[in-house]
Amino acid sequence: MDSSATTPHRPQAPARTGPWGRLRAIVGPELWAFFELCALAGFVVAQPLLDVIGRSPDFFLFRDADARDIVLFAVAVTLVPPAALLAVEAAAGLAGRRVRRVVHLALVAGLLGLLGLEVAKKATPLRGPALAVAAVLAGVGGGLAYARVSAVRMWLRFLWPAPVVFLLVFLLASPTSALLRPAPGAAEPAGAAPVAKGTPGPIVMVLMDEFPLMSLLDHRGRIDKRFYPNFARLAEDSTWYRNATAVTGLTGWAVPSMLTGRYPAEDLLPIASQYPDNLFRLLGDSYGYRMRVFEGMSQLCPPATCPDAKRTGDRPAQGALGSVLGDSGGLRRVLRDSAGVWTQIVSTRESTVDPAATLEEATEDAGGASPSIGPSADDKTRRQVFNRYKRGVSFQRFLGSIRPTDPTERAVYFVHVLQPHQPWKYLPSGRTYPERAVGGAKARAGRWVDEPWPVQHQHHRHLLQAAYADQLIGSLIERLRDAGLYDRSLLVVTADHGMAFTPGQPGRSDIVTGTAAPVLWVPLFIKRPGQRNPATNDVNWEHVDLVPTVADIMGLRVPWSVDGVSWADPSVARRERTDKWFFPRPGRRQAYQGPANQSIALRGVTDQLLRPQDGYLGWFKFGPHADLVGRRVGDLPVADGGGTARVAGLDDYRRVDPAGGTVPAEVGGQLVSTTPGTPARPQVVAAVNGVIGGISETFASGDSAPTWFSTMIPDSLLRPGDNQLQLFLLDTAGGRQRLHPLELTG
Repeated sequence: MDSSATTPHRPQAPARTGPWGRLRAIVGPELWAFFELCALAGFVVAQPLLDVIGRSPDFFLFRDADARDIVLFAVAVTLVPPAALLAVEAAAGLAGRRVRRVVHLALVAGLLGLLGLEVAKKATPLRGPALAVAAVLAGVGGGLAYARVSAVRMWLRFLWPAPVVFLLVFLLASPTSALLRPAPGAAEPAGAAPVAKGTPGPIVMVLMDEFPLMSLLDHRGRIDKRFYPNFARLAEDSTWYRNATAVTGLTGWAVPSMLTGRYPAEDLLPIASQYPDNLFRLLGDSYGYRMRVFEGMSQLCPPATCPDAKRTGDRPAQGALGSVLGDSGGLRRVLRDSAGVWTQIVSTRESTVDPAATLEEATEDAGGASPSIGPSADDKTRRQVFNRYKRGVSFQRFLGSIRPTDPTERAVYFVHVLQPHQPWKYLPSGRTYPERAVGGAKARAGRWVDEPWPVQHQHHRHLLQAAYADQLIGSLIERLRDAGLYDRSLLVVTADHGMAFTPGQPGRSDIVTGTAAPVLWVPLFIKRPGQRNPATNDVNWEHVDLVPTVADIMGLRVPWSVDGVSWADPSVARRERTDKWFFPRPGRRQAYQGPANQSIALRGVTDQLLRPQDGYLGWFKFGPHADLVGRRVGDLPVADGGGTARVAGLDDYRRVDPAGGTVPAEVGGQLVSTTPGTPARPQVVAAVNGVIGGISETFASGDSAPTWFSTMIPDSLLRPGDNQLQLFLLDTAGGRQRLHPLELTG
């Protein structure tokens, strides 16, 4: 009997007939699973990362990321996490569908737990174990709801387009989207003018950072050649503009003002699309100069004009944000560091890094690897980590780009080197030292602490690093001479802004009474082609004058309107006013007296704070009782013990390697106990191998007693291998100097 005649016909569902139907039957569950993972990963990974980093374009700018890198990063953040999770599921599926469903449920529950953690971290004060418990409860509860309530599963499946929305918002509407827009065409000159005299020589520009003019000068207003022989040598062949001032205290606004000739009017990114009319495009596009540009802190020269401008920076030291991808720049560096940012986002502890805050050169060290004790000792990944990526370009790579050229070829060599900008880590010898971040005494929000000694100590470290900046200038002069370009070049050496070291006051972001001179007045030397005699000029130079002056000297025409004036012919009075304009923020102008503040700047600091007459040791004769530096401990009476001190990095003195380039030249720590009768603010003497190297006043941190200390010691006192570090309390009672030894602990 034909069974078809008695058995009712049950048509197969269309999804299960034919090859396509069978494929849908197989792929369907996996596709739904991908949609669910895509939605959850979008809320857990893509949305927070694209939101936080999208509000910080500097994150990409200072990692040498171009538009392609940014787009690839956004796509990777959106698609890679769900794809990776789906791959995990697929691998589990090799053991059977049941195992795959269990793994999928576990992944969904885990993502819901992370989502709960992120929400609770923003909406509640929960941190630590309490936040972890809340995340686990959210994951377990969410997983049960997903398994038992079909509406939850449908909700997840139909939320899959959300990551696409997050991606589009990032690419089209976030502050970072400005980096994706092509630079508009720069203004074109009405006919390129030839170079005025003779054959065109190269234009060489060195832009230093955070360098007050006062740091170069002695009390008579002269460049102190005992400390700065190379700046003094440069001044002998150039025009020193002694009245040159910055127009703002932050690099992100200062550099565009210098290279466009316009005062800062809007808070824009220092990139070519925001400032299309700038010196690089004028020289490269309009006048055919070969560009060798190393910017570091900006991207004003577009890749079409400066093909070597991308990825020319130094690679940062390995830091707390991860190092698994090595030191490569661009996309790999962005992916590596964004992983660290996401780790901060999902950490149960309070996030110590705010990547949404633009890198405004906080008055703090890049920190990270050096031993640290004090109130913030447990902050392993504080926001200074991001400042690692501001270290600028390699000066050696810049020097290497300077080569002998065809005498008829026009070339531009530009470098923005972050010297002597903090982190202060260089000694006059060129060696580096680890920072001892003690007592939480660094500036906060750009304002110095009220305690005098920590600020004076940072000032001392700045001056030591300024000596290293002098070495860089010497290397440049030698390189230009070796290449046969020094005489023919237009050489400009200056700094974007200065720095004030006044306790309780802003360092440079704003100006208060007494800080105008160190913040505004900066070094400026211009050596014209063929110049061999020194000249000094006191015209009212402001840094918006750089573009028109350089163009005028080289016989070029600036095709856009500028606020600056040309001082190519200083005899012509271009600016009648004598006051100085400063912009603490774009569009907010303040005026300060010119002559009065210039006279303060010209008083200098070298022979007031240090002892240049004492040679290398004079760099370290700083602060109270500086005359003790260099004396042997045995030359002074040593009394009874003074107490106990905890020293940061104490073990470093047992394994010193001067040839390795890094030495423990900063001594810092805290007095743990002192003997009865010790003054409230004792002074601490640091000696190495029996010779006194530095003296520190003690200072308070927050509500603590003044028990912290920090001082610099000469690296010339350190020897290879084991070194004996001794600390003493200085007793000056009765007009005699006596030492009370301290017991040291790490």
